[in-house]
Amino acid sequence: MTGVLWGLLGAILIGGSDCIARVTAKRVSLGVLVLCVMLVSFSSLNVNALMFDSWPEWHPRAWLLSGISGALNVVVLSLLYSALARGPVAVASPTASVFVVLLLGLNIIAGESWTIWQVLATFIVFGGVFMLSRESAVDTGTQYDAAWLRLTVMFALGAAVAVSVRMFLAQEASDLIDPMDALYINRGAALVAVILLILFQLLRGLQLSWPKGGRMMWLVILQSTLETMALGAFLIGSQDGNRVSATIGFAGFAAATTIAARIWLGEKIGLQRTLWIGVVAVGIVLAVLGTPQ
Repeated sequence: MTGVLWGLLGAILIGGSDCIARVTAKRVSLGVLVLCVMLVSFSSLNVNALMFDSWPEWHPRAWLLSGISGALNVVVLSLLYSALARGPVAVASPTASVFVVLLLGLNIIAGESWTIWQVLATFIVFGGVFMLSRESAVDTGTQYDAAWLRLTVMFALGAAVAVSVRMFLAQEASDLIDPMDALYINRGAALVAVILLILFQLLRGLQLSWPKGGRMMWLVILQSTLETMALGAFLIGSQDGNRVSATIGFAGFAAATTIAARIWLGEKIGLQRTLWIGVVAVGIVLAVLGTPQ
């Protein structure tokens, strides 16, 4: 049960972060936004390491896995932020959470313990996500026609594929070293990768939009903090044989992001999508009850 609860906490945190990204990704270049997120994140982890003298232990395989996961993080956020910027959030975020099916499969192949109830819960969550991604009555009269939604879904599905591999590698690394050590290496590698991306863009003469104004910078900092805390919660919950449970709990970020967008951005959800958010919640509860003892 602990793994699911940690995963659910991560889902709530990433839901807030993605909701903020709906605003920031429209005003800041994607590469710059990911750079800001990783810079703030890695700086805070360095402050923590200095305060508690808790630098990552050397473990070649764990460092390699975390490094690859970090580089993939840049791909994930670029695709996800593209989907969120297009909107609606109630389509982009649920579609991205399809990663749970892929990640569950990777963990089962890797030999993690599981139950038939968890598999059933995964497909309930997947079904709820699929229905959330369909056009609804609240889309009438908006720019969200079928073609618009299809492209949003394509960006989000690309993010789902990348995040499933990224999360699996992060879980593998956190089995070998402390989860916070794995997170530190992950963020360091992501920062290096995005700096190289920015340099490549500048060499090609691309014009980049940077955060302007104190409010936008504070939003980027908050977005980064929530995103870092979410990954940390996920890695902690994945310990001690709870990788499958944490994965299913984290899948709830689709509903969390949709609800956050309704509260903060005033984005309409409608009765149809509210019902399917409830289905996702039922799937997570079933995953808690079906956790191996």
